[in-house]
Amino acid sequence: MKWKALVLLTIVLMFPEMIPSAQQEEGSGHYTYIYTVKESGWIDIVTRFNSTGEGSTWVLVPKFRDYNFTVLSGSIKDKELIRDTSYYFYSNLTFSYTPETNVEISWSYRFGALIVEPNGAFFSTQIAFSREDDATILVKLPKGFIPQGIEPKGYELRREGEYNVVKYDVDGSKNNTMRVLISFKVKDGQEFSKREVGKLTISYPPRYEDVVDNITKYYEATLPLIEEYTSVREEIPVKVNLFVPGTMEEITTLGYTGPRFTSDVITQGEINLNMMLVRMPDYELPNTFVHELLHQYMQAAGLSVDLRWAHEGLAQYLSSVIVEKALRFHVPYDKEAERAVMMQTGGDLSFILGWKGGGLPGNPGLYYAASEVLIRRLADKYGGPDLYKRFFQLIRRDRVIVKELGDFVRYLSEAAGQDISDFLKSFGIDVESIDERTLALMKTAREYAEATSWFNPFSKEALEVLSESRTKEAAIQAMAMVALGLVTEALTAAVIISGITFLLRGGKIPYEQGSITNEKEGGEEGLRTPSPTSQGGAENSTSP
Repeated sequence: MKWKALVLLTIVLMFPEMIPSAQQEEGSGHYTYIYTVKESGWIDIVTRFNSTGEGSTWVLVPKFRDYNFTVLSGSIKDKELIRDTSYYFYSNLTFSYTPETNVEISWSYRFGALIVEPNGAFFSTQIAFSREDDATILVKLPKGFIPQGIEPKGYELRREGEYNVVKYDVDGSKNNTMRVLISFKVKDGQEFSKREVGKLTISYPPRYEDVVDNITKYYEATLPLIEEYTSVREEIPVKVNLFVPGTMEEITTLGYTGPRFTSDVITQGEINLNMMLVRMPDYELPNTFVHELLHQYMQAAGLSVDLRWAHEGLAQYLSSVIVEKALRFHVPYDKEAERAVMMQTGGDLSFILGWKGGGLPGNPGLYYAASEVLIRRLADKYGGPDLYKRFFQLIRRDRVIVKELGDFVRYLSEAAGQDISDFLKSFGIDVESIDERTLALMKTAREYAEATSWFNPFSKEALEVLSESRTKEAAIQAMAMVALGLVTEALTAAVIISGITFLLRGGKIPYEQGSITNEKEGGEEGLRTPSPTSQGGAENSTSP
């Protein structure tokens, strides 16, 4: 499951001075936001500003999209666009105005309302303006879109002609930033299409054909690396569904496996992707998709969901590695979130060990972030992402299911080539130390067993011993079995070589005179005749 932690909110609450505030100027105006939703999901956005006096104000405008700025009356004295704000997709437009000024800002957006029949969700653009001003927000939904849930509270719902209209009146001095989410049901919609690529099947409404084009491209590019890192070489059948959020909270659930309403459980064969991903930075969709695919493949490789924190931390970390390698998308790592986690926990991450199987913990964002911190720190110290590649190679080799912390640490120590328990203890995770001499002995025993497996009769048994127990005694036993197999094969080889030498030198066997008897062909039973080779006495006998 991919959870988008509300990191910005966390940082605002903990470190409010770190967030750059939008430039604020004195003013006495009023903003009217009008969102007109079309049945295709497109929205037209009109933001009008008017004031009876003079002053200055600011409002957020789209950073990466064109918009129209029109002065309907009055005049603008100064205008400045500030691109660097705490909002990724928005710039701060600051301007001064004369009395009786009316301004209109307009633009359109394809993904303003997301529709995956029978469900739909309108999610407003970021509303933010000067605290000196007030605002009215109007959202006009086609009458065929039946509202199911509206957030935040404090709205008025009415019918105006062909639209269901949701209205908010906002006092800027109390709240000058907000978003509006309206979930709705669609009376009539599109029939779903299906796309198949290998063993991947995607079900989707045709309006998102281009989105599915991208998903299939991401799949074909990243699957080889997913298989390489997890050591699962056989493609797994997976069905992909799209969904829209029904609440503000569901916006943070970017993806999950299994059926709806079991999004906190990792299950095989099905992936669900939140359509909100198309409204996020371009790396988020492939990163979330690969994250969910990794859950499928890591579980097939032998990593149990009983180690849920490891599953999520590895999926977070490896997805960013794979997306950057295969697709050349830079997936930024949120170091501010890491600092917040370390400050909040004091560096003790042992609480994540309680995250097992299904179910979300009380503070999902904290658990996801802490799990990724630990997995990344391990990779930084012990060889990068190849550490986990070796880990999965080892558990696939031994055909084991890793579901206990001790097993996870032992295999990871073997992958690292050294004991990692002290490193984990530095994060408050108390695990039994792994004897590095035992690790070296096990590695040597396995290398000898594998190297001699083509002729050593006891190599298979030795490898089974190493797989069943990862102790010093097991390593010694395996070494002894390998040595016994080598001795056995050496003796067998000596006998074979002696036989071959004997045959090459004439096949003569030493004996005493008269010691070899033959029955005379057609003669009486018991009648013995001397062997021709025995004539001449013992001195003519040959030695092998």
